[in-house]
Amino acid sequence: MGGELTEAATPSGCEYAGEYMSKRFSMFWGCTIPARFPFIEKSTRLVIEDLGSEVAEVQGYTCCPEGTLVKAVDEEAYYVTAARNLALTEAADLPLVTPCNGCYSTFKSTAAALKADWRRRDRVNDLLGTEGLRLEEGPSIKHFAEWLYDELGPAAIAKGARRSFGGMRVAVHYGCHLLRPSPAVRWDSATNPTKLEELVKALGATVVDYETKMDCCGGALDRVGERDGALEFCRRKLTNMKQERVDALVVVCPSCFQQFDLNQATLLRQKEALDIPVVYYSELLALAMGRTPEELGLGLHRVSVEPFLHKWAREAEVRAEIAKEFSVAELQKCNDCRACEEDCPVAKVQPQFSPTTIIGEILSGDLEGVIERGDLWKCLDCFTCYEKCHSRLGMAEVFRKLKELATQRGELPQAVRFSYDMFVSTGALGEPRESVRAKLGLAPLAERGGDELARILARREGRTRPTTAAGRTEDEGGAA
Repeated sequence: MGGELTEAATPSGCEYAGEYMSKRFSMFWGCTIPARFPFIEKSTRLVIEDLGSEVAEVQGYTCCPEGTLVKAVDEEAYYVTAARNLALTEAADLPLVTPCNGCYSTFKSTAAALKADWRRRDRVNDLLGTEGLRLEEGPSIKHFAEWLYDELGPAAIAKGARRSFGGMRVAVHYGCHLLRPSPAVRWDSATNPTKLEELVKALGATVVDYETKMDCCGGALDRVGERDGALEFCRRKLTNMKQERVDALVVVCPSCFQQFDLNQATLLRQKEALDIPVVYYSELLALAMGRTPEELGLGLHRVSVEPFLHKWAREAEVRAEIAKEFSVAELQKCNDCRACEEDCPVAKVQPQFSPTTIIGEILSGDLEGVIERGDLWKCLDCFTCYEKCHSRLGMAEVFRKLKELATQRGELPQAVRFSYDMFVSTGALGEPRESVRAKLGLAPLAERGGDELARILARREGRTRPTTAAGRTEDEGGAA
């Protein structure tokens, strides 16, 4: 009959495990992952292990079954098969989690249909009863992405990630059956979802929107013999992503993975250079948690992930350098938002000045170029961006730091250099016009303390002074 439990995987115990109770559930792998993409199974098992959770193996599972090939031909067989799998899980007294959109939609739709139609439920249970099975309320059913989002959440995932994907431009494809049909499937909006994007952003990547994001992958056309149509769906979506300069596509469905990885490989053989690596979310998460590409089997993808991995390594080096001077997370948040761009007073008068573009240039590793070009000095220190920033970040502190770095490198506008010289020499930025003051009946100003201030400032250790064009500080005998 099936339904017995085999020995469960042993959780490794990671930093998540101390904060979150370990979860034990049945993982319904479906047909496609074990048969065609065992590397997706590997990364998913490793992630579950690293999260301190446990997979219990329920024996006796069959195909979920798949809708296009079964439901359209024999609806009763569809419901009986799905109900049997759910009954096995219920008999084991476990929740069910699946990393396959199709299996998820099948189980959620079957549960909803049998709950709504008691005659169909009774007919199904009569058939299951011949093998000693019965489906009552049924188990909890969640997609793997749903389990991650609900049981941990993006904030906890971000906290536990050991390596960031900062600087990487990633597109996501939800897949139809992760979101539909509603109301049987209720995890996220069927037309305007955000949760998968939140899970990707939690790993530091920039999620790139694209026009065809909510379109079907088209993979089901292959199942009914429409090969050219399937390839056209693949071509259309990937071309759209390429226009948006994405570094990789993240999916949460093996059928969608097959469409974009295997069929893209076909297009590559036809000299259509799309070259967009495709990764299942658990692979991305496993990399962020410290697993290596080799132990995940990423080399088994048909479209090479090496360009993605190489860029990721370069970005990590760049951001390590940036982190010496700035908060990379705050820079990234600012760059992704850009809400205050139109509020900048200078940008209103000089549209060619873009403070958020400067933020992006820093993140790209062009800090020296930003300093040399000198646009940073156009920041007025008006704090408009800070006051209007919903995250209370603004860009004022970034530009203050840029000016400090520019000063250290001697990249000051002449006007700034002249004013600073006056300040350190006199303790003021201008001499009073006593004749005009006298005409207005104002008394002479009290004696000023510029000389004393200059002596105090000169005694500071490790002070930063502007350099001359020849690279000498004032202390070295050159005028600052």
